Amino acid sequence: MDEAAKKAILRHFPYGLYVVTVAHNGEDHGMTANWITQAAFEPPMVVVAIENTSKTIGMVRNSHHFAVNLLLTGQRDLAGKLGRNSNQAPQKLKGLKTKPAPVSGVPVLADSLGWVECRVLATLPAGDHTLVLGEVVGAGVEHEGEPLTLAEAGFKYSG
Repeated sequence: MDEAAKKAILRHFPYGLYVVTVAHNGEDHGMTANWITQAAFEPPMVVVAIENTSKTIGMVRNSHHFAVNLLLTGQRDLAGKLGRNSNQAPQKLKGLKTKPAPVSGVPVLADSLGWVECRVLATLPAGDHTLVLGEVVGAGVEHEGEPLTLAEAGFKYSG
């Protein structure tokens, strides 16, 4: 395979920037993600890819719920902060305005465009990531605006 061509093309895939939030055993956690898509209309479902080495995947598996928060244009710094490794930034949500989602109580970002709260239906190994299929059980719009994209943020994420 032509590694340079693969990387160049994958970097052109359009992605949003999102924050996956989760709570388990009294601990709130969040991480920046961009591999997220809607998977079904009825019932509404989303799929998110989470790195196998992340703190998030274990918490999602144990809590059986998570939220996907859509970042607003201009929230690049927040995406960067939440994209750091949990070992370097263990309490990434500290200082951020959150509120509990209505069904599971997972934290959602009050200063985001909006969010969907999900119940985990299945996980599937996907190389160095795990795909998590979640049924949307709650949703909220927090602000008007446009979503932050990977391109706008200037981030590069490809294999």
